[in-house]
Amino acid sequence: MNPGGAADDLSRIKGLGPKLQALLPTLGLSTYAQIAALTEADLAELDGKLGAFAGRPAKDSWVEQAKYLAAGDVAGFEGKFGKV
Repeated sequence: MNPGGAADDLSRIKGLGPKLQALLPTLGLSTYAQIAALTEADLAELDGKLGAFAGRPAKDSWVEQAKYLAAGDVAGFEGKFGKV
């Protein structure tokens, strides 16, 4: 996790709307690097905490999107997922 670190603009991740943007920091996820580092086991645990939003991280490829954004690869992100 990133205690005391600056949060990233999670709205740049496709499929991550305002409700999830508010929820994720309460679950310890506030940066692209944190989301990019999630394992399959982490995603399964996260799904259990997302209620009606369960399945969204995998469906919307949050980890892959976050890897591009954490690396600052906007061109790669936009080539795969569309405009930021």
